[in-house]
Amino acid sequence: MRASKLCRLAIAGLLGIGMSAQAAAQGGFWGGEEHTPSLVVAPSSIQLDVPMPVSSGNLQLMLAQATAGGGLAELKQQAVRGYTQYLHSELARELYEYLNDEDIPLVDKDGVLNLQNSFDLKVIKHLNAMKPKDDYDLEQGKVTLTGEFRYALTNRSGTPLREQLVSIDDLKVQEKYLVRTYHDGRASEDNTEEAIKKALSELVDELVESMEDNLDPDELRAMAAM
Repeated sequence: MRASKLCRLAIAGLLGIGMSAQAAAQGGFWGGEEHTPSLVVAPSSIQLDVPMPVSSGNLQLMLAQATAGGGLAELKQQAVRGYTQYLHSELARELYEYLNDEDIPLVDKDGVLNLQNSFDLKVIKHLNAMKPKDDYDLEQGKVTLTGEFRYALTNRSGTPLREQLVSIDDLKVQEKYLVRTYHDGRASEDNTEEAIKKALSELVDELVESMEDNLDPDELRAMAAM
């Protein structure tokens, strides 16, 4: 059930799941100090760059695909769109789970508070070693993340109540990747995509944890009272 909701959420480009009925049941529209204010989570603004080529295991195959499909730039844009959607989905899942656990009512619009966030993110591949084996060449390396994440909590009029900038570099998120390129022409084995997605998931986990103090129900009540 949760997976289908998250799929619809990612397609819609949202980072919150409308829970107006739950908000009403909990008195979420700021009915007094005992109530947690309702929250709208705005769609993320994501600027994302990924390595080119995205997968280095079979460059000839990539070039053939590029020729048929409009060029290497289009292949890169397809990868950027895929990773952007994945980042949306992961942040939606982590935020939903935290806010649901804290009984913070989420609404589609007209919330007492609004959460806005943005990514300026780059994925970098670092080649550590190339090792020739009997029947394949082994490429070993790591992917790292660099950039910034910003978020702000605002009131209905758009006045910032809490703002924070997180340096993604300081989080030192990295994952190892391996590429096996076979000498006999077999398809290569490349886990770069899995490594990048794992790094993005780790990043989201770190970022939501860094937001928890400002998303605490007591803090939200204090902000709504400003």
